Amino acid sequence: MELKEKIISSYVAFENDIDINSDIHDIRSEAFRNFEKLGFPTKKLEAWKYTSLNSILKNDFSLFPNKENTVEFADIKKYFIHDIDTYKVVFIDGKYSSFLSETTHDAIDVCLMSSALSKAKYKAVIENYFNKIAKQDNLTSLNTAFANEGAYIYIPKNVEVEKPIQIINFTTGSEAATMIQPRNLIVVEENAHVQIIERHQSLTTNAVLSNVVTEVFADRNSTVDYYKIQNDEENASLVDNTYVNQKSNSIVSVHTFSFGGNITRNNLNFYQNGEHIDSILKGITIIEGKQHVDHHTLVHHIEPNCESHQDYKGIYDGRSTGVFNGKVVVDKEAQKTNAYQKKQQCFN
Repeated sequence: MELKEKIISSYVAFENDIDINSDIHDIRSEAFRNFEKLGFPTKKLEAWKYTSLNSILKNDFSLFPNKENTVEFADIKKYFIHDIDTYKVVFIDGKYSSFLSETTHDAIDVCLMSSALSKAKYKAVIENYFNKIAKQDNLTSLNTAFANEGAYIYIPKNVEVEKPIQIINFTTGSEAATMIQPRNLIVVEENAHVQIIERHQSLTTNAVLSNVVTEVFADRNSTVDYYKIQNDEENASLVDNTYVNQKSNSIVSVHTFSFGGNITRNNLNFYQNGEHIDSILKGITIIEGKQHVDHHTLVHHIEPNCESHQDYKGIYDGRSTGVFNGKVVVDKEAQKTNAYQKKQQCFN
C-alpha cells in the first residue's frame, strides 16, 4: 500500500481515538480533504523542483507507534543542552515523556498541545491562534489533519522567561520506519521575551520521517529567539514548516543549524503585520555524503518601516546537495522597507 493510501485509510481511526472539540474537528477534516486532493509534493511543483521525496516515501512507515517506548537518560544526555538550566518538553516516538520533561504553569504555560486542544482553560488561545497562519499546502495540511501532540507555549504580557525552553522529539527505531507529525503552538504576548531550542533526534539508523508544523505569534514589542538544531542520523528525514506572525516593534530571529540527516527541508515563513518589525533568518549548513538540505524562506512585508535579514551559509562535501530559495514580498503599502538577503556556499 502506498503511503498516501495508508494515511487516508488511517484517518477515521485516528480521529476516533482522540478527544477534541468540534471546532478542531472541522479544521482537521478540512485539512484532511486538502491533503487527500493534493497528496505529497513532487518536483512538478515549482517550490519543490529541487527536492524529491520519492526515495523517502517508499518506506512502509508506522504512523502510530503501537506501544510507549522508554529510553535511559544516560543514552540521550548528550542531546540536551546542559550548560544552562532550561524547561524541557520531550517526546519519544511522538508520545510525551513526563520523566524527561520539565514543564510549567507558573506564570507561563510550557506544556502539551494535546492538553491545549482538549481542555476548556486553553480554548480562547486555541480559537485565536491555532491554524491561523499555517498554509494549506500538502504537508502542512497533512500535519493539521493529524495534529494532536507537540509543544504548547504561552507567554503572557510583560514576562521575560527566566530560562530557555527545549523541545526535543526522539525516535527509538522500535519500528522499521516511523513517521511522526509534531504540532507546536507558540504565543508570545506584548512586551514578552522567550528563547526556544528545537531538536529532532533519531536514536537508531532506522528510517524516520518527521513532518513538523510550528506556528509562532509575536505580539507588539515582543522578542523571540528560536534555535533549530538539525544533526540527525543518515536515514532520518525532516520537513520543518514554521510560520511566524509578527506585530509592531517585535523582533523574531530563527537560527537553523543543519548538520546531518538524509533529506532536510526547511519551510520558513514570516508575516509582518505592523510597523518597525525586525525579522532575522540565519542558517548554517555543513553536510556530506548524499545528504540534502533545502532552505525555502518567505518574508512578507505588509506594512511600512520594517526590516528583514536573511543570511545563509553552507559547506557541502562529497555528493551532498544544498538549496536556498529565498523570497521577499513587499506590498505597495510597505514603504521604507529594508530587506537584506545573503547566501554563501562552498562545495568540495
